[in-house]
Amino acid sequence: MSFAIIRNQNHKVGAVGLVDRHNERRNKNYSNPDIKHERSCENYHIKSPQGSYWETFNKIRDRHQLKGNLRLKGEKQSTVLCEFIITSDKSFFDRLGAERTKRFFEDAYQFVTAKVGGEQFVVAAVVHMDEATPHMHITFIPTVLGKDRKGQPCRRINCSEFWKGRDSYARLQDEWYDWIAHTCNYDLERGIKGSAAEHLFVAEYKLKKTQEQLEQTERQSQEIGSIESISAKNLPLNTVALKRTDYDKLKASAEAYITTRDNADKTAAENAELHKQVDKLHEEKEALRYERDVLTDQLYNVNQSFERFYDEVGDNQVLYERNKQLTRENETIGNQVHELTDEIKALKEQYSKMSENNENLTKTVEEKTAEVVRLTGELTALQKLHKELQDKWEKVMKFIQEHRLKEQWEKYIAAPIRKKLSI
Repeated sequence: MSFAIIRNQNHKVGAVGLVDRHNERRNKNYSNPDIKHERSCENYHIKSPQGSYWETFNKIRDRHQLKGNLRLKGEKQSTVLCEFIITSDKSFFDRLGAERTKRFFEDAYQFVTAKVGGEQFVVAAVVHMDEATPHMHITFIPTVLGKDRKGQPCRRINCSEFWKGRDSYARLQDEWYDWIAHTCNYDLERGIKGSAAEHLFVAEYKLKKTQEQLEQTERQSQEIGSIESISAKNLPLNTVALKRTDYDKLKASAEAYITTRDNADKTAAENAELHKQVDKLHEEKEALRYERDVLTDQLYNVNQSFERFYDEVGDNQVLYERNKQLTRENETIGNQVHELTDEIKALKEQYSKMSENNENLTKTVEEKTAEVVRLTGELTALQKLHKELQDKWEKVMKFIQEHRLKEQWEKYIAAPIRKKLSI
């Protein structure tokens, strides 16, 4: 019988990049021998991230105004993402076939979105088909309902509150099994409650099973030793007579001994190999931990550099867009000045022909003349501002060219601002 398997992993800030590269297959090399790179093209998303996992996290956080006192730097970082890994065994997916396997993961995705408060808090959901057994990684932001400092309802990022209660993981297993087996009608069993196998690494779990097999082998050997108690009656021609029950017991013990000896040799060899795998995995774990620390420092430096760049250049992009608006306004006012000048000229001609309305026409001419003077002053001020903005813009573009930041400028600053101004 196949089991309904769901596991959770919590990730701090420093691990987000590693999770991103593994789940999205951004690495060039993997220590996991089960990954078949030629099949990675078969992996697919139920929900794709909006950029990197860290970028997607910040977009979701800003869009939904998520609160929370998060420690994003230093040694004691906050947990910002959780990750469900959903699967069963290979025989289960072989029985389902390709189409129903896809449907299985879609049903699983519905369960997760309901569990975490909605699809809007899911960073990414990707199905891996390039390993021995199909499985899905769903990363999400752990949020809980709460109130802000003003007492208004809000959502807060808080992993410990999301998993509050000693039995929270057991309840997850119960809820998952009830959904996938009873609601969705997949032929699966629930895992054994409290089983430590749920938390063991694959190689360690196999090692535990082989150790159990060795213990069973020893018990069988002890049972085989009990044949020494069998008594035989000597008969002529070097033959002996046994009771039927003793004969059956002796035969069964001999067969069991042969099978047990072969299994013991095989199990011992597998046990030794798994010990090597576990040692290797521990070494890789330490190497990854070191790499995580290095990458965390690098990520912090990159974020600091980008923040400085954004502060220095971002406002100037706004000025550049404003400058273009002022140029258009400048042209409009210029046209208005020309139109008013023509009107004054026409009024002066009319004044010379209509002396009886001299007083009214004089007043109108004075008002129009004053309007021309005012607009001319505004035009001069706009031309001066246009010159200042043009100088600033040239400095910004020179900075971008010198630091080769044109691509980042276009993606993170120019495009969003143009979109905002166009709304």
